[in-house]
Amino acid sequence: MCSGLRGLVILSPEKGYTLELRPGDLQGPPIISRIQDLLLPGHTCALSWREPAPTRASTGRPLRQPRIHRWRRDVVTETKIIELVIVADHSEVQRYPDHQQLLNRTLEVALLLDTFFQPLNVRVVLVGLEAWTRHDLIEISQDPGLTLHNFLHWRRASLLPRLPHDSAQLVTATSFSGPMVGMAIQNSICSPDFSGGVNMDHSISILGVASSIAHELGHSLGLDHDTPGNSCPCPGPAPSKTCIMEASTDFLPGLNFSNCSRQALEKALLDGMGSCLFEQLPRLPSMATVCGNKISGLSKQYNCGFPDHCTDPCCDSVTCQLRPGARCTSDGPCCQNCQLRPAGWQCRPARGDCDLPEFCSGDSSECPPDVSLGDGEPCAGGQAVCMQGRCASYAQQCQALWGPGAQPATPLCLLTANTRGDAFGNCGRSPTGSYVSCDPRDAICGQLQCQGGMAQPLLGSARDLHWETLEANGTWLNCSWVHLDLGNDVAQPLLTLPGTACGPGLVCIDHRCQPVDLLGAQECRSKCHGHGVCDSNRNCHCEEGWAPPDCSARVRASSSLTTGLPLSLLLLLILVLLGASYWHRARLRQRLCQLKGPSCQYRAAQSGPQECPEPPQRALLMPGAKQASALGFLAPPSRPLPPDPVSRRLQAELADRPNPPTRPLPADPVVRHPKSQGPAKPPPPRKPLPADPQGRCPSSDLPDPGAGNLPLVVPSRPAPPPPGVTSLYL
Repeated sequence: MCSGLRGLVILSPEKGYTLELRPGDLQGPPIISRIQDLLLPGHTCALSWREPAPTRASTGRPLRQPRIHRWRRDVVTETKIIELVIVADHSEVQRYPDHQQLLNRTLEVALLLDTFFQPLNVRVVLVGLEAWTRHDLIEISQDPGLTLHNFLHWRRASLLPRLPHDSAQLVTATSFSGPMVGMAIQNSICSPDFSGGVNMDHSISILGVASSIAHELGHSLGLDHDTPGNSCPCPGPAPSKTCIMEASTDFLPGLNFSNCSRQALEKALLDGMGSCLFEQLPRLPSMATVCGNKISGLSKQYNCGFPDHCTDPCCDSVTCQLRPGARCTSDGPCCQNCQLRPAGWQCRPARGDCDLPEFCSGDSSECPPDVSLGDGEPCAGGQAVCMQGRCASYAQQCQALWGPGAQPATPLCLLTANTRGDAFGNCGRSPTGSYVSCDPRDAICGQLQCQGGMAQPLLGSARDLHWETLEANGTWLNCSWVHLDLGNDVAQPLLTLPGTACGPGLVCIDHRCQPVDLLGAQECRSKCHGHGVCDSNRNCHCEEGWAPPDCSARVRASSSLTTGLPLSLLLLLILVLLGASYWHRARLRQRLCQLKGPSCQYRAAQSGPQECPEPPQRALLMPGAKQASALGFLAPPSRPLPPDPVSRRLQAELADRPNPPTRPLPADPVVRHPKSQGPAKPPPPRKPLPADPQGRCPSSDLPDPGAGNLPLVVPSRPAPPPPGVTSLYL
């Protein structure tokens, strides 16, 4: 092999080996070491665990009890991405003068980092490698704190503007003083000022430097050191005998994060940390993308891993392409059953007062980058402003450190503590590591000073406690100050977060109480015309009903909706009326005939041969006779028919008639002049009558004579007698 044989071999849960090449020797045999026997002589992790001193009265809550969240959000299960830049200083370049060997070693470290963080749903992607081949661009000191300060300042001024990333890690061959092999700032990920760390390349094995960088990255993500004992067990079998976030590294750090680290990361994410981790991964050159490493490159790849580990039904692990019929990979939140979710489907809810929800675009399986309210937007009822997507309320910070029930210390206790300039109260550390006292007007922007809450902090350990009684306007106050130990590899104490309110119109910026107008929120908000707020990209996030980009015009869809709603209701009413008319059509036809009276009849056609209407379907029955089915007559009704309806016209005439007499009428008078009788009735014809004239229709009341013999209808009662008079008195 041109580059030599190197790597990590796991034969069984109990047997694992590392294969390493000596610096500058690519052709020599590799150095094989058992992972279980690998020692780091003379070096430990910068932290040594110290037994905490009793600090406060116990509140009855168990130590390190995690906060209870009413509901879990998708940010826990969604894949997060750390865009990492590794910088090799001049001493590291001198140790590995072959540039290809240095490049290969750095790539292997990045692959191990990605392997360490994958169980936490976090991917580590190397987006840049910088090697100082001629000389160091900053002062590299044996003091890790000073080196970290110089590196972070160079990162902000030089590296970040030309290469966007989430975290930068310096690797040096210079030995730090004391047992420390690395240093970072707690809870600093995504910060343009503090998201970085320094690491000493203290071993030939790549596992040594990889685990050190993973440890410092864990601090940037808000992870604390694991407690000794079995309270934070490491998942998985041996050789995972230790965890990555353990303080001591007399042996090689573990290959896994503990359950405590997992819970701490979930809590930090739910509190709004790490908005930059949800941005879409930029397309990387082919050097960083290999089919099987789950990283998509410049080509249209869908990398789900090697065949033994790919569980995505939408992806072909051999070709790194979508399977037939699939439009997306299932690892994206905007993909369901290998099909894209519709546009507008919420793929990431808001994580707090300063966060904004994200929605699927309809053409990608990835959720859009996380967007939050812009810096300076008010939150927490005006007690703070948003900074980097988090609401920096002083009370919330105390509860995050000391648990439920914690509150800010009294103003006098806070002022007295942070103007001391020691471990109990300060405004940070200088590059040399000494504590800096706060100016009285900046005291609230210094170290967190809280009261109440749990007996032990949720982060770090309470190393020492100081009590003091102060007088204020004749009142004596008991103040307690805590020396909070985060470890020697954490550069700064827990200071008040930027954006915390420190006075009317004032917030903490760079640990100083400064006007909130410096954040530019009001200037950005003015371009939204009063109908929106600024987001983290300094774009207007418009209220509902107002259109981007400046929220000055109403959305056209709202006016269309206002006009279309009455039209839709009118159309629905017409359809209902038509349906009701069709349902009651027989009754309506009968009603119309009653209103028309005798004019409701069939009419002949105006042109062409006259067509005769079909006779009505009437049942001609004899008492006890069967139905004449030969003519298709209907069966008799099972119930008696209702009385014939009376038209309104006849009803009106009947209503005008006088009531019948109450007494019997007198006998009819005798007709004095009876009319003469009419002519006698002629006899019946002796010859048969001629047939019906052509074109004349038979009466619809009589059956067709050619239909055969029909049953004769016999009256059920005799006809009434003829009237005895020839006139009626109305």
